[in-house]
Amino acid sequence: MFERKLTRKEVELIKEIETFIKDKHSQAQGHDYSHVLQVTRYAIQIAEAIPDEVNPFVLICAALFHDIGRIGTITGVLHGLRGATIADEYLESTWVSADIRKKISRIITRHTPTSMIPPQSVEEKIIYDADALDRLGLMGMLRGIMGKRGSIESILTDRMQKREDDYDKLYFEESQRIGEQLQAKTIQVISRFREALDKHAEQIAHIEWPIARTAVSGEEGE
Repeated sequence: MFERKLTRKEVELIKEIETFIKDKHSQAQGHDYSHVLQVTRYAIQIAEAIPDEVNPFVLICAALFHDIGRIGTITGVLHGLRGATIADEYLESTWVSADIRKKISRIITRHTPTSMIPPQSVEEKIIYDADALDRLGLMGMLRGIMGKRGSIESILTDRMQKREDDYDKLYFEESQRIGEQLQAKTIQVISRFREALDKHAEQIAHIEWPIARTAVSGEEGE
């Protein structure tokens, strides 16, 4: 549950951050502005359902900034750490205290497994779950594929392996409740992808080349 309501001052800054994030994510592939808003919505939904007290300003700011580290880079491997730095620099120019900035930065750093620093605080776990939820289902699978380099087989195999574990790693029962149907769709999508990949591999392995028998027996040209 939220420990309090947002103040007018906080709401005004959140609106400014929304404008900034919308502009920066406008050309993003996969992790676009709609993803940011969906993660924010999931985060609020989880926070309102759990008994732990959550700071609404910290949570919403972290949700809006959580993928800013992906902008302007080819790879998102270090986007948690990079995004935390960008958010801190942005907020440093506002009235937000150093203590609050630190909490927001920690959430951004720990929201992704790529940082290899697991979430600890309630807010950190909420954003982790909210982001994971938006990776589930058909749209989540498609978002994970967009912008990736490599063969379709390697990309799909990598995405399927990662998506299978996401649901089991959610921290809150509310997150699992929200994601239950999405997980069912994820399993269905993965099954269809695997079926298609297996069929594709089988077709390639059994291509019948239009070669004359004489060419095969070595009689050509004799």
